[in-house]
Amino acid sequence: MKYRSDIDGLRCLAVVPVVLFHANFYGAPGGFIGVDVFFTISGFLITTIIYREMIDGQFSLIEFYERRARRILPALFAVTAAALVVGWFTLTPADYAQMAESILAALFFVSNFWFWQNSGGYIDGATDYLPMLHSWSLAVEEQFYIFFPLLLLLIFYLGRQFARPALVVLTVGSLLAAIWATPRMPAASFYLLPTRAWELGLGAILAVGLIPARAPRFLREAAGFLGLCGVLLPVIFYDWNMTFPGLAALPPVLGTALLIWAGTAGPVMASRLLSFKPFVFVGLISYSLYLWHWPVMAFVRNRLATIELEPIWQVSTILLSFVLACLSWRFVERPFRKRRPQGGLSRVTVFTLSGVGASALAVFAGLLMLSNGAATQRFDDEQLAGLAKVENDRTYQDCTGARAIEELCQFNQTQAGQGAYLLWGDSHAEALLPALIELTADREKALVFANRGACAPLPGVKRSDLSAGQDNRCEIFREAVLQHVLANDAIETIVLAARWPLYVEGRMYPDRSGPPFRLTRVGTVSDGDNAEVAYDALEDLVAQLSSAGKSVLLIGSVPEIPWDVAKRMSSNILFDVPMPEAVDAASVMARQGLANAMLERLEESGMARVVNLAAKVCASECPTHIGTDTYYVDNHHYSPLGARTLAKPVLQVALELEQLSAVGKVLAGPKIP
Repeated sequence: MKYRSDIDGLRCLAVVPVVLFHANFYGAPGGFIGVDVFFTISGFLITTIIYREMIDGQFSLIEFYERRARRILPALFAVTAAALVVGWFTLTPADYAQMAESILAALFFVSNFWFWQNSGGYIDGATDYLPMLHSWSLAVEEQFYIFFPLLLLLIFYLGRQFARPALVVLTVGSLLAAIWATPRMPAASFYLLPTRAWELGLGAILAVGLIPARAPRFLREAAGFLGLCGVLLPVIFYDWNMTFPGLAALPPVLGTALLIWAGTAGPVMASRLLSFKPFVFVGLISYSLYLWHWPVMAFVRNRLATIELEPIWQVSTILLSFVLACLSWRFVERPFRKRRPQGGLSRVTVFTLSGVGASALAVFAGLLMLSNGAATQRFDDEQLAGLAKVENDRTYQDCTGARAIEELCQFNQTQAGQGAYLLWGDSHAEALLPALIELTADREKALVFANRGACAPLPGVKRSDLSAGQDNRCEIFREAVLQHVLANDAIETIVLAARWPLYVEGRMYPDRSGPPFRLTRVGTVSDGDNAEVAYDALEDLVAQLSSAGKSVLLIGSVPEIPWDVAKRMSSNILFDVPMPEAVDAASVMARQGLANAMLERLEESGMARVVNLAAKVCASECPTHIGTDTYYVDNHHYSPLGARTLAKPVLQVALELEQLSAVGKVLAGPKIP
């Protein structure tokens, strides 16, 4: 195949946005589309080679896999080994064991399945701490490389004339599957080959000449311009609120295909631009750059215990990634690509080293998994004891998730009779559960717990960042809880707790760049801003509960901290990394401003009482830990210790006032600030 410098330049357009996006660079909120550009390029290049060799009767499956081994494995092994070394000195036992498990999956090219099942979804903030997350895309490509040649061999055996129609059918089928699956099962659609194959398939369609390369110059120039727009504009205007990949992946994939096609019959303005030497050089090192940049950033995030990188760390990690990529390309990639006649390694040597290297890394990763991340080999008993306290963060995990109404957890059931409490909310309600269990037990009252993560008690409201399936399951659960409460006279007091600032602002904290997600009422397209949508839904809910004679207590959100408290404490215990300075209360309350205003409006209506938890807990500063004990499990969920130490005294006063009001000992009850 004739070398095309413009395709290396196109690789530059793929990798640079990915690197900028992963560094939280403000100007590239849609940089994740670079992976789609890579897929289309790979589909074109691989199919061009395979198809021509099959037509000429020269295709060798063993030679094809040899080329893939020379291209993929050396740099992957180098990055994997480096990650294991760095992880030894920087990761907690649980994180190190988890990384080892993901490495094992990467070595067998099934890491896309592993991250699909274990990461909580690519857009989940927790994934930013996983050093091998980026290997999912390599797994997709390798699965394509394994099965695609075999498929083409079968098609050629049946009849070469079936090759082009078969590629079209498979590509269109994969695209339709992606369009169907993305809103219904977004994580699976993002990670798995069946819904990504069309991106490689479109490149394959170009490679087999289904679209003639010869065309009028003006048409190819126009295609090149549109291709650049298709690749660059999504980098600027996309963000994680897109339903992706699905239809949203069409512009960058089609743009890549147009750029490849436009330059096939000869250079056009776009291909000349892509052939600019600095672009070509970045394209040449793009594979190593892609491999190195993510572990560099993930390890920095682990050490800093924050997702958002400050400018100094953005620049530093990007520069370090480029340096490592250049070294890797020069001293790892290039030597292994040389064949024996050019002074390189023979096929037997390549396969032998590949097997030995993969086996050695797999054995080491397996030992790390069995030894819980080499915990006792790296840390003493005192450190591990301190770490155990930090990691004991999901006391009531069995009570969360997809539980039917009749299976809701109930506590203090020996306290029979009227006056039961219901705690209802998202994961923030779960975080407050230890405090509520003890407080209701002190009052000899039963407690029912209705909880689903990311599902606020806002009936009839959907989130733009959740799939249709998630929204639907959430709404079914909310309606079931509401009907259960209205029909149950024993439940007299409803405690509603959620991460209210998230829903009102539509942003995580600390937030990513890009616009916030939108809240809308079911059956509508837009209802104004999130605060109004949330207020209307919550007002409707409180009105229904009040009309049924229920008392309603609205708990303000837990103070959100700009860094992961548990991760910082783990680094402090294991690696003597100092804890950050105390968090200023003003910044925390600024985050809660809109949410608190919403809750206060509801309190003024007289239908509910409000507990401004953050205002009570935070004085001039917001406490995050005491000694080596943390009050948080991340940056916005209280640990059981935090719930009992910080939230319980505040909630105790609130419940006492609520009880007084319920028996008529106060006229209206004092406002709880």
